[in-house]
Amino acid sequence: MQVRDLMSSPAITVAPETKVQEIARIMREAHISGVPVIDANDALLGIITELSLIERSAPVKQPRYFAVLSGMIPVSLEEYREYREQVKLVLATNAAELMDDDPATVDPNDELGTLLAIMSEPEKTMLPVVENNRVIGVVTRTDLVRVLEALEMAIEENNIENNTEKNEG
Repeated sequence: MQVRDLMSSPAITVAPETKVQEIARIMREAHISGVPVIDANDALLGIITELSLIERSAPVKQPRYFAVLSGMIPVSLEEYREYREQVKLVLATNAAELMDDDPATVDPNDELGTLLAIMSEPEKTMLPVVENNRVIGVVTRTDLVRVLEALEMAIEENNIENNTEKNEG
């Protein structure tokens, strides 16, 4: 089974200038966990997920500083980096400012196993399907669960048929 067999197409997408409030409304009304951000040629620029929106709304935690001479230096470089990212998210007002601009993607010809390996990572809830540099669909965890359920049912039906044939024979 290939990605093209289970992807949702066409994808619900947004433009880079789409406001955060509009993105949240689109995701809520369409019951989706994320949206690809595309340019006028349908080329992928990035993605926005529910987590992106949640993190944007999270309170900003100030890093700890200590005084050196007449300046302040962050106690932890990691805390300072986290602080900068949090401020960036809070100030984001459109898709271009909020999106992950280096998302994982899949090709429509990728096999189910490749998709499962990528989507087993906790933060990967939605993957854009890209062909010829254009977003042609998306695959979500819901799509995967639907396919896995169908495969399990097919296996179960096959086992029932095999047992029936053995009992009749």
